[in-house]
Amino acid sequence: MKAILETKGTWARMLFDVRKLIFSDDLLQEAVLEHCRREGVEIPNTQIQTFRFIGKSGKGSKVVVEFVTADPKRPFELTLNEQFVLTAMILACKANHVPLPRDATKTIQMTDKGLAMAISLRIDTPPTKSLRNALQQAVS
Repeated sequence: MKAILETKGTWARMLFDVRKLIFSDDLLQEAVLEHCRREGVEIPNTQIQTFRFIGKSGKGSKVVVEFVTADPKRPFELTLNEQFVLTAMILACKANHVPLPRDATKTIQMTDKGLAMAISLRIDTPPTKSLRNALQQAVS
């Protein structure tokens, strides 16, 4: 978790909370398949071969789910929009009691470890006379 503190002189103005939840392949598959069933999306009765991330995060990206077929060079492809995959990830977090801020911006990102949900939340803080005073009050 990162917290960035912007200051103008001695006035604290804003915090920006950023988290990245990286989903294991198993959890991502379970979340997406369950959400497809819940929403009535037809999926083949076969294993998922791979996930492909297409586009830029937050700009209409898509996830292509490739299912195993008799011809490994021609898998069955199911294209899901970013919002659909985010909803599946959010529901998986709820099912696993992972707290998520309601008002945060959520996007999907591809990382070297797999697909992730990036969560960012701007927290406006009231002006204080000094950062030192604000920190002392928070500790006491």
